[in-house]
Amino acid sequence: MSQLASRNQPQLLEPFWPLDDPHGVSHVRLEDEPPLNPEQAMPLLLQLAAQSEAMRSLQTRDGDPVSERAASVLRGEMAEAMRALAELVDPDSAEVIRMRAKILAGGAEHEEMTLAIAARETIPALEVVCGPMCTWRMKTRKPLHSFVAAARDERQQEILDRIDAALEEAIGEVGEELEADRMRVSFPLPMNVTNLLVSAGEAAGHPKHFAYFMPEDEGIDGLPIYEQRTLYMRNVHLIRYKEITVPLGEALLEGPIGPADVPIEGTLMPWIRGHDHGHNVVVATTDFESWADRLGIEPFAMLGEAFADVYGFLMTVSSPWLSISGVTPLEMCGTHIAEMLHYMRRGPQYHGDPGAAYLELGFLAENGYVEIDSEGRIRWSEDGFRRGMIALAATLTEATVGAPDERGSERLIARYGWPTETAAKRTLDAMRHELTNVPTSVAFYRTSDVAAASEAVPLAA
Repeated sequence: MSQLASRNQPQLLEPFWPLDDPHGVSHVRLEDEPPLNPEQAMPLLLQLAAQSEAMRSLQTRDGDPVSERAASVLRGEMAEAMRALAELVDPDSAEVIRMRAKILAGGAEHEEMTLAIAARETIPALEVVCGPMCTWRMKTRKPLHSFVAAARDERQQEILDRIDAALEEAIGEVGEELEADRMRVSFPLPMNVTNLLVSAGEAAGHPKHFAYFMPEDEGIDGLPIYEQRTLYMRNVHLIRYKEITVPLGEALLEGPIGPADVPIEGTLMPWIRGHDHGHNVVVATTDFESWADRLGIEPFAMLGEAFADVYGFLMTVSSPWLSISGVTPLEMCGTHIAEMLHYMRRGPQYHGDPGAAYLELGFLAENGYVEIDSEGRIRWSEDGFRRGMIALAATLTEATVGAPDERGSERLIARYGWPTETAAKRTLDAMRHELTNVPTSVAFYRTSDVAAASEAVPLAA
């Protein structure tokens, strides 16, 4: 009897999500190298990536292997490669890699060892994840095998650490502007700034992430916020902006700075760091964690992404953060409104991030802070956009973050959120129907992949 004879028919998971949306993929080369012994380490990383692709192809959508025998062989080979990799890297990175190898070899339970990795105080210079990950929760309800290798960017990490050191001053400035009582960030999540070297398995599916929330994205749920950290892949964020955000913005935005003219090397990292911290902004009366059941999981998640966006933006244009990033308020405005389009294109009906972008743009347009014409094109100014974001922050503070109950949030969602047909719907329609030539995701290759392809002998006719 076959392994599957006694099971229900296995359900496979497509690499693209959502299935009912048109997709386009831009292929981009990755060029960063491991920080130590790249000539020996990179081939091992590519080997692990290939093995991870094979492992993922053996899994159903629930993570069950269609062939346990083949999966067991792959796990053993990956554990061996991870142990070999550990000999080529720095001691902190090696220790984590060996811990992950032990999971693969069956010598440790996944959750226990993953929690031990998360509890470590030192962040490795080479981040390697080889195991189950939920790379897009609406798609991967169960963790599926993934491979991610990313090298820390020391120079950008130093800038981010300076931004974090100025967090209290920045959120204090935001609180004063909003007249919010005792506004603060309840816990500053650690963030490791890296550049992606290679990804495979479910992590190479679509849409791509440029950040992982660890260890939650490894399938470990229910941890308090202070036990989590963010793995940020800066080069992926830059690539996504250039390949997706710029063409959307060039077609739909009319303002004092174009998306291609924004110095994203200076704006994108503060933008995501502000969003990261924005999730944890509280005021004296914050008490909304129990609302999820009454509002619904997705509307609740959408509101969380919206106030993370808005508070995060206001931090990026605060005096202390601007002095560190070296950019102007106009450049941060240009970054945020362009990224708003990128997120909204993913579909506000599917998940919280696009839903938040839809609510934000609808609020700005319906209250006269930006103008949206009949074709969905957006006319904006620095003054109008900043005033609009301040007004939206005040509204969200009153309706959600500082509210005594969920009724204000319900009214806000009903007025501006999906599926209410605000002016933002015209922009969404333009992206989904007229800008189908713009990619929805990116895929990566290494220079060696191209070389191998060019050396292949063509088949005879």
